[in-house]
Amino acid sequence: MDFGLINSEQLKHLSVEELNSYSAYLRERIIDVTKKNGGHLSSNLGAVELTVALHYVFDMPKDKVIWDVGHQTYAHKFITNRGELMSSLRTDGGASGFPSSKESEFDTFITGHSGTSLSMALGLSRARDINGSDEKVVAVVGDGAFTSGEIYEALNDLGDRPTPLIIVLNDNKMSISRNVGAMSKYFNKLRVNKNFVDLKSDFKTDLNGLPFVGKPLVRALTGVKNKVKGSVIGNKFFERFGLKYYGPYDGHNISDMINALSLAATSSKPVIIHFLTQKGKGLVDAELHPDAYHGISPIGETKQKSMSAVAGQTLIELAEKENIAVVTAAMSDGLCFNNFAEKFPDRFFDVAIAEQHAVSFCAGLAKSGVKPFFGVYSTFLQRGFDQVLHDVCLNNLPVTFLIDRAGAVGADGVTHQGIFDLSYLSLIPNLVIASPKDGRELKALMEFSLGVNRPMAIRYAKSYEADFEVQDNIELGKWEVLINSNSPITILAVGRTNEIAAKIKNATIVNARFIKPLDTQYLDTLSGTVITLEDNILHGGFGQAVKDYLYGKCKVINIGHKNEFCDIRSIQKTYFSSGLTVDNIQKIVDSELSSLEKHAKL
Repeated sequence: MDFGLINSEQLKHLSVEELNSYSAYLRERIIDVTKKNGGHLSSNLGAVELTVALHYVFDMPKDKVIWDVGHQTYAHKFITNRGELMSSLRTDGGASGFPSSKESEFDTFITGHSGTSLSMALGLSRARDINGSDEKVVAVVGDGAFTSGEIYEALNDLGDRPTPLIIVLNDNKMSISRNVGAMSKYFNKLRVNKNFVDLKSDFKTDLNGLPFVGKPLVRALTGVKNKVKGSVIGNKFFERFGLKYYGPYDGHNISDMINALSLAATSSKPVIIHFLTQKGKGLVDAELHPDAYHGISPIGETKQKSMSAVAGQTLIELAEKENIAVVTAAMSDGLCFNNFAEKFPDRFFDVAIAEQHAVSFCAGLAKSGVKPFFGVYSTFLQRGFDQVLHDVCLNNLPVTFLIDRAGAVGADGVTHQGIFDLSYLSLIPNLVIASPKDGRELKALMEFSLGVNRPMAIRYAKSYEADFEVQDNIELGKWEVLINSNSPITILAVGRTNEIAAKIKNATIVNARFIKPLDTQYLDTLSGTVITLEDNILHGGFGQAVKDYLYGKCKVINIGHKNEFCDIRSIQKTYFSSGLTVDNIQKIVDSELSSLEKHAKL
């Protein structure tokens, strides 16, 4: 059988044995494309049979399946006629690494952040009720997402006004890092149910085989079994929200999953089905180290120096002499915080996928004299905006935000771009914003933040080329001249864009390490043409602030990203599209010099 030709409709006619063979085929395809293009490997390998079972039972795209986060949808994309797109996964013109309604009608939403699926699914369900239609709505939610507060807001609403809705709990014990918190412990308790049910079934079969005494013993032990189940398992949590709970089931047994999903599809009430899956299933290394294989780079990709590693090591050094604490929201691996967690477990807090809580929690730490560093990817800090403004900055508390993956991110695409943080943070009073040009300056800014008795955000890219030779001492709001050419052209570069600016000829190059406050003392000395470079959208960004300050005094040219959602899958191509290249900037410098020379001759 040519499994490459199988689609969502055709797999409904396959036998269970054929579905298992098809699942093995999908795993091979997923491994091949991630080795070539990078991507989320372990989560996708763990969700193959679940995806096949969902397509077998439900009539997509009429029936709506919303994938929480969505980084586990590679099998889904192969099944929905996107094999050719998947061969160029995470590249321009290829498949997105996340669901995309622009890509296929089988993807209901563009998604890439955790904890949102149940709210969207409930909206779809209530709209179905209003419209009088009959489609099924399914939210596939990972156990990691159940640490997100929005999930409970949706459950609270669903419990108040129930409507037919199916929640599929894909339980693999992981988010980006291993899950933590009370809900993780609760799911551990529920997982006992799988072993308990299997043991009960085998025991019952053996007892029934005994002559004369077998069946009476089974009846007598049933009451005992129910009491044990209630005390050991205690799975009433979801039922308190009006959900009928089924499970847990083996998330790699297609036959059992089809039966469970088919039963749920007939329910007139909301239900939750609990499937136990193995992250990295089918690839031994990924099974043993699912966190390491959460996201992988293409084979042969050139490695740069890691800003994240610098941040992680600096925190260890600071903790050895200062009263600091480190907080993250389920991304300790990516942020390189694991070594800190091992050395200072009492001062490390992974609060799981709960950015809002993390920010307010930091406010509490800071209020009591502990210096908190909150590490977070730029794209996820958006989720805690109100808490940054209201709980930290309004109270003027000395929380340091370590904003990793700032700027263009490349292959993860539109849902993960870190190109908005300068704009939305710049409008908040009391907040100091800085961006280092290299690893040494990141370390220096983190040390400097200890003496800043107010909120401070340090935003940086995941990696950098090399450390600069010039390393001035840091003063609040003061910039650093990297190249003084006595030119009428001044380039003010923020963060990673200093690597580009340093290659420009015939211009003075300034590392504008502080975005807020601006170095107005230096700006007051400028004349001629000022060019600003930033790895952020122009609207509300650094360049706009400089232009506003220099209005009527200098010509200011801003270079940065357009005020739009960017789905370019390469950092280099994103820079090219935005004019953040040596060639483009050099042409502008040369043109400005020529214009100024002509004007001087008149």
